[in-house]
Amino acid sequence: MTAEREPLARWRYPTRETLVGNVFPSGKPPLGPFPTVSNLLNANLCPVAAYHELLHGIGNALIGQYPSERRGDLFQKFITHLKLLLRNGTFQLSSYDAQAQLGMIQDLFLHFSQRRQFSVDESSDIWRLYVSPWVSRELESGELQSISKDDQIFFELSVSNVRVPFPLKSGERNYPLRGRIDEVDLTRKRIIERTIKGEPSDTSPPLLKDYQIWLLWKILCSLETSQLSQQWSSVSFRDFDLVVKTPYADFAVSHDNSDYINDTHCAYSWINDISISESPGVFREVFENAACTPIDPHPECGHKFLICFPHNYPYPQSRPEIKQTFKPWYRLLLWEQLWEGHLFQYQLLMLSRDELKDFGLISESKILSFADNKIELEVTDEKIRSIRGYDNYTIVPFGTLFCGKKINATLVGTSGNRLTMQIEGGENGLSDEALLLPLQSDAAPPIMREPPIYLKQQTQDALLRLQNSGVVKPESARTKSQIQLLEGIFGMRRLRRGSR
Repeated sequence: MTAEREPLARWRYPTRETLVGNVFPSGKPPLGPFPTVSNLLNANLCPVAAYHELLHGIGNALIGQYPSERRGDLFQKFITHLKLLLRNGTFQLSSYDAQAQLGMIQDLFLHFSQRRQFSVDESSDIWRLYVSPWVSRELESGELQSISKDDQIFFELSVSNVRVPFPLKSGERNYPLRGRIDEVDLTRKRIIERTIKGEPSDTSPPLLKDYQIWLLWKILCSLETSQLSQQWSSVSFRDFDLVVKTPYADFAVSHDNSDYINDTHCAYSWINDISISESPGVFREVFENAACTPIDPHPECGHKFLICFPHNYPYPQSRPEIKQTFKPWYRLLLWEQLWEGHLFQYQLLMLSRDELKDFGLISESKILSFADNKIELEVTDEKIRSIRGYDNYTIVPFGTLFCGKKINATLVGTSGNRLTMQIEGGENGLSDEALLLPLQSDAAPPIMREPPIYLKQQTQDALLRLQNSGVVKPESARTKSQIQLLEGIFGMRRLRRGSR
């Protein structure tokens, strides 16, 4: 549960003038951020985690370090790959006994992981620790054997809405929210969140995973019929089961939990104040409400001693001056992200489709073919001149901007109004079947070029690393050029030209 904070009177949405670009992007943005589910999880874990994510470009504190994140990503992608193969009939289990089925899936996994540059030893570890327990349970329950071509299963769906309602006293408060769902199973009426976290003895989901899937469900429930694919017009997500799956167990998550609602209002308050409040006391309150200390660290947080409690090296001696100078830069870089990326997210959902095309924010197309991770598109709205070769784009091959599959793509060729794009299909476990869905839809899939705000986040991270860099020994401080440069810029050392 996040530290208590008074709910906001209202969320600060962009005005019409800001949405259509009539407000010059300068200074403090006249809008609140467009939070992700990750932002809310961090704020719920600890306001300091939200502070680091927003101001220092540091990712979700619950993910942990890179090896764990990489393994979890492989776990997710393989399950998607396996289920799609079972659904389109290119991989079959029904004719074999349980032991043979497990061996077949193990061979499939080892080939899958090694194609993604995992070593044999690491692949074997991931199979033993995470994939094998999950597969064994799914085979025992008959889940994998029951998958057929009639199943409607969707993976890694991006969902977002500008006004997701949450009860507050006798009324409600609306907030923007976006995230990504691991699996939506329309056939079995359930939403699934998967993770490699957890232990065989667990009796409850890993920390905040239940809250995460509840937030994603709230976004789906807030969408109107017009904001969903026509194929989903009769679907009521309010009736869907919410399931958190670890390698060792499945956990059902309740739709009704007053703690989730209270924590959500507090989290939005923290995110708002950290992002756009100019009160000098906000940052003091953030650290006063930290969830841990160096002598009592939070067991689940991945930041701890790397960011929250870094080693205070004695050199450079000008560290207080460095910290004071860098502090405003983090906020300005965050404001640039709000002006560029967060405003773009508001525009996608608050402007009409025709306006988005007129402003050049999206182009519409038809999918002509898909093979070898290359997709051929035909642009249908005469915006071909605005698309150049070797640029990065996002395609929504099925669904809508509110709820659909978003794929990163690189433009590699054009011919008239036809585009050829290299997509991350192999990495996402996509299949021909998944990409043929738009051909049955009444809406053309959009192509968009999202602002690369991750570059601003990388700059924030680089600044923080420079701020925290240092050495212990005086002789190292005298010979290390970075320390000498910092002392010269921010301290008393005189800078000299030449080798002396």
